[in-house]
Amino acid sequence: MLISGFLQPIPDLTPTIPSEDETFAIDPTVAPFETSIIFFYKTWDLYGAFSNFSPHPIQMPDEEGNYVTWFSVEHYYQANKFIGVSNPLAQDCIDKIKSAKSPEEAARMGRLTQRRQPHLVRSDWESVKIDVMYRALKCKFSIYPHLNSMLLSTAGSVLVEASPHDLFWGGGRDGEGLNYLGRLLMKLRSEFLGESSAASENTCIAL
Repeated sequence: MLISGFLQPIPDLTPTIPSEDETFAIDPTVAPFETSIIFFYKTWDLYGAFSNFSPHPIQMPDEEGNYVTWFSVEHYYQANKFIGVSNPLAQDCIDKIKSAKSPEEAARMGRLTQRRQPHLVRSDWESVKIDVMYRALKCKFSIYPHLNSMLLSTAGSVLVEASPHDLFWGGGRDGEGLNYLGRLLMKLRSEFLGESSAASENTCIAL
């Protein structure tokens, strides 16, 4: 039974929005005035497919150049924390994350191991994790036409992962987050739009 006196107020989950100049540098399609904001977080939301937890398998090359299927971007990202580490436990962790039944389970495994066994994490992780995420996102939004169309349909809007807990990839609870996932999606959107524009110009020239 809920007792009203013990109910906590709902926190404001609105994250800080990048400045106009910063946003335009990431994505020139964002207008400097009256810019709309699109929040995403849960996979069942309207733009839930932007989440790394969305059930969209991707194929990425391994260290030998062979393509491996991952159940989600989150699976791939978490496993990459331990790739290249010369410790059997690191490879065991990679295998377990790869076979995790859900992105949530993969995330729990990766985060828990990183916290409890930091010696298994690759030494360059902090410097490469953004690139790892970028490559996974580029694959995801390249191989699924409907996801690519969804991303392009947001042209002119700022994308923000409204995570109240993640201060790096998300916006944070009180707007203190860096929103790097949203930033990478806007970067990809800009690149895809540029490719579409170039393709259109080439078609016109060919005609």
